[in-house]
Amino acid sequence: MNRFSFLYLVAIYFFFALFTNYNDLDISTQILYTSILILLFGVPHGALDNILYVKEKKISKLNFYIQYLSIIVLYCVLWFITPKISMLLFLLVSAFHFGESHFSDYKIKLKYKKIFYFIWGVFLLSSLLFFNRNELIILSNNYIDTTIFIKIYSSKLITPLFYLSLSTTLFTLIFITRKNIISKNDLFSEIFQIGLIILTFYILPILIGFTLYFVFIHSFRSLYQEYNYLKKNNLNLNLFKFIKLLLPHTLISFIFIVLIFLCSFNNIIDISPSFLAIIIISTITLPHTFVMSNFLSK
Repeated sequence: MNRFSFLYLVAIYFFFALFTNYNDLDISTQILYTSILILLFGVPHGALDNILYVKEKKISKLNFYIQYLSIIVLYCVLWFITPKISMLLFLLVSAFHFGESHFSDYKIKLKYKKIFYFIWGVFLLSSLLFFNRNELIILSNNYIDTTIFIKIYSSKLITPLFYLSLSTTLFTLIFITRKNIISKNDLFSEIFQIGLIILTFYILPILIGFTLYFVFIHSFRSLYQEYNYLKKNNLNLNLFKFIKLLLPHTLISFIFIVLIFLCSFNNIIDISPSFLAIIIISTITLPHTFVMSNFLSK
């Protein structure tokens, strides 16, 4: 078990105990807990995109911001033109991003490794949908503009996708172990993490379950990799200086998100908070995926 799996396990135990002792946590309490975790650890893991991309691509900061913000704006426009396609694009991009990030510590030399990353990401997201289908449909019915996603959540494809991606992932893990690409300990660790993910999505509400994975497995791993990478290039870097690097874009993102949601809650913009959250997360995820894919490939 690696350090991220251990943190993940502790977090699962804590929230399961909390959920059990207080029966059903209402949705507002779930949003409070998950928002704190995401703002403290989730948002910062993408706060160094500018530094990572500029350093690797050797472009000016101005060019970076133009490219980054252009992708966000274009994706926002796509959301207003065709929400269903935008949602599917979000799920596809997220699947690849989560898979690539998850296996970034291994030197996997497979011709079709990016397909494997994508399949693992499909397993992650399909298991989330598979175990929380009813909850997603109920949440989507809370607002008129999110009801368009019910067809996606209730799709008959989710069940075969879950079992197919899970079996393909396990088969590939065994295959690369037999080829000595990863060790047997790595294989057991990966199978253990798969079990943890399934357990989390099965026993906990979707907001808490996904946030635990996103923070304790995905974000912590990214922050750890970014810290080590920057430390190699700057011997004077320490944890305090690293946090200082994270703060500017984290605070800007926090202020922007708060202002946007205030506009939604006060009906200044005619978009529900749930729909708005999906748009914000997806439009940030797309350029972030490009940056991290370039970073991890190095």
